[in-house]
Amino acid sequence: MKWFLALGCYWFSLSAFATLNDGIEAYDKQNYSQALAEFKTLAAVGNAEARFYLGIMQKNGYAMPADAGRALGWFKKSASQGYAPASREMGKMYLAGEGVDADIEEAIEWFETAAEQGDEIAQMELGQLYSSGAKIEKDSARAAQWFEKAAAQGNAQAQYQLANLLYQGDGVAKNIDQALKWYQQAAAAGQTDAQYTLAYLYMDGQVIAQDYPRAFSLFEQAAQAGNRNAQYMLGYMLDQGMGVAKNQKAAFDWYLKAAQQGYDEAQLIVGYMYFTGKGATKNQALAEDWVGKAVAQGNAKAKKLLDEMHRAAGQ
Repeated sequence: MKWFLALGCYWFSLSAFATLNDGIEAYDKQNYSQALAEFKTLAAVGNAEARFYLGIMQKNGYAMPADAGRALGWFKKSASQGYAPASREMGKMYLAGEGVDADIEEAIEWFETAAEQGDEIAQMELGQLYSSGAKIEKDSARAAQWFEKAAAQGNAQAQYQLANLLYQGDGVAKNIDQALKWYQQAAAAGQTDAQYTLAYLYMDGQVIAQDYPRAFSLFEQAAQAGNRNAQYMLGYMLDQGMGVAKNQKAAFDWYLKAAQQGYDEAQLIVGYMYFTGKGATKNQALAEDWVGKAVAQGNAKAKKLLDEMHRAAGQ
């Protein structure tokens, strides 16, 4: 009889697992009506993950009316069963005041519950909260502890933030070697700020051996991903011929990409290149337009150049 009961429990477990997978698959395919039916069946018998997904669907209005309060109820049920992502969502809702009055202390408690269970997103949230000091008292040491836990799980943003703290000696003992290790890991994972920072260090050559080709490669990776600072620096290296053959036309193209994203220094240089015809076809109107954009952002060098351009044009 015992073996029969055990077998029955085994088959029930397999059935529940299959239903959960079916629900998640339907959710991922945005077939929310099917997902809702699957999750409701499992939530009724106490499945924590299904309750979490119902919270997500209720919060976002997927196949049911959006209702932050009801979503909070589903998350609370799931979190009470030890499901870390639900605790993390509770933290987000208390932090933002969604479905409940904003309560930073309650948010921290829920984030810590999730983080201590290994939830890297919650660990990252805590690191950012303690690092910024915007909503709680700044505590770089605690920020570093949480960033390190998330970084160890492969979170590239946490790796970059931890590297910054180690590089500056902010809240932790200054450790350039460890900082470089984390910058390199984050850069390898495609974190563009880490790629930019590491590239700059290779170009500068003060804390690591100067390596222009390596710097150029890293700037290029970040630039291709849309990082405007890297686009500017890539333009600069091409303009100066650092690690690559000098190419003002290619430099102009990268400066322009950064300028189009609102980077005032790039706008200034694009305007100058239109004005002088170096790397671009001379065009007084475009030159004044781009330099004017930099002036509007308070760039003093751009204001001086614009005045010179007006004098040259006899205005």
